Amino acid sequence: MRVSKRFPLAVHALLFVAVLSPKTRVTSTLVAKSTDSNPVTVRNIFLKLSESGLLVTAAGKNGGVNLAKEPKEITLWDIYQATETENVEEIFKFHEAESDNSCPVARNFYQILYPHMESAVNAMKTDMEQVTLEKLIHELKCLLQNKFPKKDVAHSPEQ
Repeated sequence: MRVSKRFPLAVHALLFVAVLSPKTRVTSTLVAKSTDSNPVTVRNIFLKLSESGLLVTAAGKNGGVNLAKEPKEITLWDIYQATETENVEEIFKFHEAESDNSCPVARNFYQILYPHMESAVNAMKTDMEQVTLEKLIHELKCLLQNKFPKKDVAHSPEQ
């Protein structure tokens, strides 16, 4: 399964904004430093997040970004949809077989595999819809306070 750098970069950026703003004016340059990315790449991510209603941007000398919604209203699936495709054929990049191919596997491969890959994407969606930015903020704070080992991050205490 292919997921580009855009998704983790977008999650990082939103988490960064949630933790630092409004005390700190969050800019693409600041997020680029945190993510070891190019500010132009970060601005492109900001644009996608803004178009998806997750981020509010202000250009100019005093510009910056803020969350467009409360952290509890933003899920990983929202962020994924803003930055990636949910199209099964794009995620898994099925190879094409000629329709007149005499091989029974080649002729039927797509029909056999597609439903399983669609199910995998649906499972990913279901799991990602359960993880909010608020939960990630909580997990980050716990890690920073050494309240639970890194391996247990996915099983964070009550919210």
